[in-house]
Amino acid sequence: MFSSRSKVHILYETIYYYKGTKMPIDSKKVACGDCGLQLEEDCGQLSENRLPCPACGSMRRVFQVTIRATVTFKKKLGIKGRHAGGGKPFIEQGHGDDLHRGTGKWMKKSRIINRENGLYKELVTDPETGDVVHECEEPLSQHVGHGDAGGKKENEE
Repeated sequence: MFSSRSKVHILYETIYYYKGTKMPIDSKKVACGDCGLQLEEDCGQLSENRLPCPACGSMRRVFQVTIRATVTFKKKLGIKGRHAGGGKPFIEQGHGDDLHRGTGKWMKKSRIINRENGLYKELVTDPETGDVVHECEEPLSQHVGHGDAGGKKENEE
């Protein structure tokens, strides 16, 4: 079980979001747990060191912590075209936001894999600068050693 101190610690010192980055705390308030009077107490104060509420004498407390966060949405559209009989797609396309694993930065990526015409095309740009980070246009048969093609030999499809 948690002590009063542990509960407060969890409440206002270790609030996290994606990948363990701390969220900024906007405000911390302490109020009497019975009458609701706003109290000038430290959120981390141990319960045995508290003074009774000046209005009702209660030792119960309610802690309110307000945090602020920004949520950014990203978008990506992918399509696959297959012939009526099924099988591998004859064309695959993906366009939109893509997280670059090496840098952790969001990029714009456009990729086309055209199996019918044997073409691979990819363009990655930095959305902030417009700079081309990566560009590749080659016959699909030569696109080996990358991503899904990583385990393929040159003579495999």
